[in-house]
Amino acid sequence: MNDIEKNRFLGKIARLYYLEGLTQQEVAGKLNISRTRVSRYLEKARENNIVEIKINSPGEDYSRIEYLIEKTFKIKECVIAPTLEKDEAILQSMAESLNNLLSRILKDECYMGIGWGSSLSGISKYINISNKKGIKVVPMIGGLGKIGTGVHTNSVAKKIADRLGGISYMIHAPAVLDSKKIKETVEKDSNVREIMEMAGKISTALIGLSDLGMDSTLIKTGNFSPGEFDYLSGLGVIGDVNLIFIDKNGRHVQNRLDDRIVRIPLNKLKKIENVIGVAFGRRKTPVILGALKGGIINILFTDLKTANEVLKYQGLMVTGNTG
Repeated sequence: MNDIEKNRFLGKIARLYYLEGLTQQEVAGKLNISRTRVSRYLEKARENNIVEIKINSPGEDYSRIEYLIEKTFKIKECVIAPTLEKDEAILQSMAESLNNLLSRILKDECYMGIGWGSSLSGISKYINISNKKGIKVVPMIGGLGKIGTGVHTNSVAKKIADRLGGISYMIHAPAVLDSKKIKETVEKDSNVREIMEMAGKISTALIGLSDLGMDSTLIKTGNFSPGEFDYLSGLGVIGDVNLIFIDKNGRHVQNRLDDRIVRIPLNKLKKIENVIGVAFGRRKTPVILGALKGGIINILFTDLKTANEVLKYQGLMVTGNTG
């Protein structure tokens, strides 16, 4: 963790303790660290002049917007990256904060669930954590995309496991099958059954959020047709979380495609302690809102422009650097 990221984290702890009135124990619970470490970090914040009469966070400070989203949707954390010209640059910016988060919440030998997609593939290249042992990375969905593209479920899981120094499991089944009958047969396979049963052991999940636009990776990889997206849209679907199609309030919309999809169900996803959603861009705003309103994710990584769009939809607006 670089100095700017360290001081940013100290600023978050100080805000929760000094301005929001949380006890040190409550701060520890929210951020998945010990109360002793909270006390030590508060002392460090004073030494670094982050705590004076007000909280001073260094660099680009989006803490007010982060707090507003956390409070509005009752989630554990919101992390905002600057809106940059290239998506790759945004993902690289997010990765510093993600490294900090994962260093805090991942325990040795724990199970980490992984979704799929271009955002996860992109951010995984910058994950750099060396202080954990035996992390087990598990796909939470059947194979999507082509292996060579890097967005395939197994590819993303392996890449993240390698960056964590852990081990990855592979699921030997596609996510989208041709019929309900084939799905039922595939789910009886010992490998698929083992992976799906691991869902109960996952303590942290990292997932992407997809929309129903023609630029969706689901269309580009050929897993769904524009006609199928039209059908889903007609049912009120605004996007998907781990191929669970949801409406604007984050409720699972029953549809005929469900009978062909191999993935952990919504009720199991919601039982995971930390569900981290990574998404940004105007077209992702509705599905981000749905995931937040439905309590599907409890940690959000996005960029400044998208965060403001989310707040705008809620009748709130904060722009620029706001401390």
